[in-house]
Amino acid sequence: MGSYLVRVKVMPSGPEVPSGELLESVKGALEKDMTVKSSKEDPIAFGLYALIIDIVAPEEEGMVDKVEQAVAKAPLVTQSELLGVSRMSSRLKI
Repeated sequence: MGSYLVRVKVMPSGPEVPSGELLESVKGALEKDMTVKSSKEDPIAFGLYALIIDIVAPEEEGMVDKVEQAVAKAPLVTQSELLGVSRMSSRLKI
């Protein structure tokens, strides 16, 4: 079975929330079979930023919806947006 790479954009509850705390908040809200692959800060204006997070999740029916719901429920997240989904390729052993 393959995996999905789900890219989401999350907004913190305020500019005073450090990006590390926001990321940990999202990680804590994810189910055990979902993992954060990478993240980057996207500055918006006046100290406000969005966090772009890549999440790896198993390729199952309804999994993308589960990822979206988990991210939206994270305590320090006020808004989340799905930016894209792709299927991760498997590496072949040679």
